[in-house]
Amino acid sequence: MCKFPIIMIRLIQIGFFLLFAIPVFGQQVIKGFSKPTTFHIVPTKDTATTSLAVTTNFEFYKNEKKTALIIGNGSYKSGPLKNAVNDALDMAALLSEKGFKVILRKDASRSEMREAIREFGNEIAEGGVGLFYYSGHGLQVDGTNYLVPLDADIQLKAEVADECVSANTVLKVMEYSNNRINIVILDACRNNPFRSFSRSDEKGITRMDPPRGAKQGSIVAFATAPGDVASDGEGRNGLYTSKLMKYINTPGLKLEEVFKMSRIDVLGESVGRQTPWENNSLTGEFYFTFN
Repeated sequence: MCKFPIIMIRLIQIGFFLLFAIPVFGQQVIKGFSKPTTFHIVPTKDTATTSLAVTTNFEFYKNEKKTALIIGNGSYKSGPLKNAVNDALDMAALLSEKGFKVILRKDASRSEMREAIREFGNEIAEGGVGLFYYSGHGLQVDGTNYLVPLDADIQLKAEVADECVSANTVLKVMEYSNNRINIVILDACRNNPFRSFSRSDEKGITRMDPPRGAKQGSIVAFATAPGDVASDGEGRNGLYTSKLMKYINTPGLKLEEVFKMSRIDVLGESVGRQTPWENNSLTGEFYFTFN
């Protein structure tokens, strides 16, 4: 009669033992069979052509195809600019040192500007990085920006579209390219010499969105804020371009940093009267000068 309770007590003891022993044993088994796992994330060979990848492979940037169209117009009959051609010449020389194939036009007529834009379009169709730099008179009419050729004969507001080159034409050419990144730099915010038909709110040039279509985005940079007027400078170069060239030639700066540092210098030297401006859609990196 006393054996039954003893058997029950033994069974209960065994049950408690199994209840606590099995999880511990299971953990030991899992630990025994588990091994540390190392994940190797290997970027694709052309990491700089994807929208999300970031690469510090400077050899890629050095060897990437780079094309620049540079136009400087200064010897206007009305409102000549003393530094515009110098700016274009010096920018062309600097970018050539940085590995760009440079198409240069100075004091260009409308037909010469259009021919250069076509040549530029053919070059950038092969992809890479495309850069357009313009130094000279620019004006806005009814919300559209125009670059003023040397031979422009403008007596009426209605003639602007026929006598000038729309900045949108360059943007469209860049949109149709196969570029990784597009860069547009407009040092064209000087005082408009054609004041006879300009409204008071049409100073300088107006805001422009960056060209679309580039694999890693585009940037449009202005010598000053939209609607404001930039300084032509007292030395060989205009204020904005002189600072821009300084930071293009500074090792290790990313594209956006070049423009940011230029803005800081221009703001300081102009005592806040000139604020360089950019609109961008960049998702990738670009360096003019490497460490």
